[in-house]
Amino acid sequence: MLFWEDNCVGSGALKIVFPRLFSVSLSKTSKVAELGVWNNGIWDWKFAWRRSFFEWEKQLECHFSQVVQGVCFHLDKEDSWVWKGGEALSYTVKSAYNRLRGGQEGENATVFKQFWRSKALPSALVTTWRVLENKLATRVNLGKCVVESSLCSLCRVEKESNSHLFFESSFLWLVWSRCFTWLGVQFVSHNDQLLNFSQFRLSNASASVNEVWGVIWTAVVSELWKHRNNVIFEWGVVDGLEVVALV
Repeated sequence: MLFWEDNCVGSGALKIVFPRLFSVSLSKTSKVAELGVWNNGIWDWKFAWRRSFFEWEKQLECHFSQVVQGVCFHLDKEDSWVWKGGEALSYTVKSAYNRLRGGQEGENATVFKQFWRSKALPSALVTTWRVLENKLATRVNLGKCVVESSLCSLCRVEKESNSHLFFESSFLWLVWSRCFTWLGVQFVSHNDQLLNFSQFRLSNASASVNEVWGVIWTAVVSELWKHRNNVIFEWGVVDGLEVVALV
């Protein structure tokens, strides 16, 4: 473990915490084991500096000494790796995923739990999951890189964002309204994908019935994306009734 580079004291890399001292150190690339010796079972730090400290730096050096002296080493124990990304000290894929997410799911955790219980086809689930995460290659998302036009592939009027493509465009509303008529319900559609999915259920229905509704929502979103791609790449014709029929 590199003394200055790695987080060996628990408060971050020492070269970031004490940049002034790092600049005058003669051991910038040294390992922890190279910067001290065992003396009667106690670790004794040995640091080398390229010059004496100025008066105002001595207080900084004192604070630095207090920090490193607070690290406990044990001569009778072997070094080992400890994962601090979760409650358990052992590494798991789930804890790493949660760490990378940085707790972003938060209040949406329930929505995703409901979503992954769906009995829809895996291919449809993957597409719809990307919709919920706003990770589909819509023209607005592609516009962050390079794309000729950001106009919607179906209506050719508004920008093709995630919310517009699936919940706002006039073509889209034709599809959803036909589905509502088929189901015999009235529904106020939210343009946020997570809220739309979480609200697409019957308040007085059983959990099994609402699971079926989740499958229907997934099917509509998945078929809309397929239809959009067919219009772009296969020179297909925009046809809302075809989407409803496939759903």
